[in-house]
Amino acid sequence: MKKISYLLFIFISVHSYGQISGNISDSKSKLPIDFANIWIKNTLRGTTTDANGNFYFEHANVGDTLLISYLGYQEMQFIAENENVVQLIPSSIALDEVLIIPMLNEHFKAITSYKKFKKITEYYYNGHYSLARFYAYQEEYDNTPFIKKLSIVVSSTLKNKVKFKVHLIKADKDGKPSNQILSDYYILETEKGVNEVIVDFTEEKLMFPKDGFYVVVDRLNLKENKNSNKVAVSILQPAIGMEKEDSQKNTWLGYSGKWIAPDELKAFTGSNKNIAINVELSN
Repeated sequence: MKKISYLLFIFISVHSYGQISGNISDSKSKLPIDFANIWIKNTLRGTTTDANGNFYFEHANVGDTLLISYLGYQEMQFIAENENVVQLIPSSIALDEVLIIPMLNEHFKAITSYKKFKKITEYYYNGHYSLARFYAYQEEYDNTPFIKKLSIVVSSTLKNKVKFKVHLIKADKDGKPSNQILSDYYILETEKGVNEVIVDFTEEKLMFPKDGFYVVVDRLNLKENKNSNKVAVSILQPAIGMEKEDSQKNTWLGYSGKWIAPDELKAFTGSNKNIAINVELSN
């Protein structure tokens, strides 16, 4: 009888582990929220919703506190059940005064992090986190005040295309990452190998904020983004290129609704170099 009870206990434990799934949607529009990152609170263990807002969390237990932090919505925490239906509430963020200035695209300025993307040899590898690089405003940008485009270097070992997410956020008054989004979300894809991916912001007509801004690169914890080899399993792709020069540390790490400052980054990833991004401004 004791053996049967023990086996039953094991079965229940195994059955409850790794069976967390659900759907995330907008509480007003009822539309699914795609590619939203979800974490077990205060850990780096997470997952990501698919294009239909569905998620499957293989490393979570019933009873875990899950956290969703998605810009444009109020942060949500909930106790995990086997099936979870979650609706995020849009947040009301005061918008800056809009200045109507024509974008001429006659003059350009490059903020260069690398010259040849295939020369990059160091990368931020596996891990479910976001990386955000800060760009401070300088007076010399007055002649080219618009953020026109950026280029980022990524590497993948998978044969299929790998998705990742890029967006811009404003810095707060202390220069830290804020909860105010500056650009749309861009869901990008990269093929196998080392590639340079370009994001064009021309249509958004984004002006360089006086308090500066962050380029945020989100790694998406999707099944199709994982690779396994003889050394490790479920290695999240793509890897994010690092700047070759040991310049001022401006890259932050985000997970579970919090940001880790550059001087603490090395303890989490083994390096605190900036992610390699080229930015082009225009008038």
